[in-house]
Amino acid sequence: MALEWLMAKAAPVIRYRTQIELINECDKGLLEDTLSDILALPQSQNRLSLLRNLNYNRVHGSDSTYLENVLPMLSDYGLHYGVIAFQHETNCILEISEGFLKYHNYDKIIAAPFLFRSKFPIDGLLDFACERIKTVYDFTRHMNFDIYDDVADYSGVPRPFQNRPVIKPDIACGDMCRLPLIYDIVMLAEAYNSVSNEIQDKIDNIINYVVSPGYDAILDGYGILYTPPRKYYSMGWDCKKPFNDNQDYGYPNIHRLLLYSCFPSAVKTKWFQNSIDFLTQFKTSCGTYSFPREYLIEKNSNWVLGAHMSLAENRRKREYGEIESTFYMLKLLSCWR
Repeated sequence: MALEWLMAKAAPVIRYRTQIELINECDKGLLEDTLSDILALPQSQNRLSLLRNLNYNRVHGSDSTYLENVLPMLSDYGLHYGVIAFQHETNCILEISEGFLKYHNYDKIIAAPFLFRSKFPIDGLLDFACERIKTVYDFTRHMNFDIYDDVADYSGVPRPFQNRPVIKPDIACGDMCRLPLIYDIVMLAEAYNSVSNEIQDKIDNIINYVVSPGYDAILDGYGILYTPPRKYYSMGWDCKKPFNDNQDYGYPNIHRLLLYSCFPSAVKTKWFQNSIDFLTQFKTSCGTYSFPREYLIEKNSNWVLGAHMSLAENRRKREYGEIESTFYMLKLLSCWR
């Protein structure tokens, strides 16, 4: 019932993703027609213009013009490498990306998941994903949540940081951070079905770490990093699950729940079941879903923070929230059942 309603009511992006992700549509002609409809949307053209004007030195930032936002905003619309209109705008991404993938730095950790998600055929991308998985796994396999040093051992901590703990240097040292970041979760979700069973087991271990109550107790944003001789940086970018085990739901983040729904080890937890149970309160009498509007935000901020939830529905229409909510909920239910 909800699927049929969705296909009848939705704009091209949700229709296309429903065909691909929920119905497993095999009619290539039908899919190509829907993709053509997507490309004709003003929203798609606006996002393609961001790609066209992308400054490839701008990887990490909250503005929609940064690579970490441009690429996933387009892939959410079904636009990725292999789609001609997308590919036409990305002639220099391959060359530039192959260059920075040679080096260990945060830009690499941030950009690689989105290059992977956008299906770029870059040599070494999967190898880097496996390398990063092993680095994080070597830490998380011990289920160690004691990540902070005694702040009394540090001097010259800037005043704005003095109420935040210092992360042990051997855990977060420079560009070889061993703590899982939200960017890692995006990478793991994309890599999961492309790696060996051994690597999948390591991914499952990382996910078990970040959905455990022990990880909930870690400070949001982790804390501050110390770099000798006396430099301090705010870390951020933790990967906390959106609902904790005590059902203290706070601000529900559908975006992050969708990310975790990619992992069997997360879906099997009581926490995930509780989250699904919580969301069923938004089921309508017609079998569709209608989340509060604040769950479906669209603003100029980081994609990984769930800032770009719009799927090209006309937000002037009353039904847009019900259409987007129903698609997202059906996605979650398809992973859970």
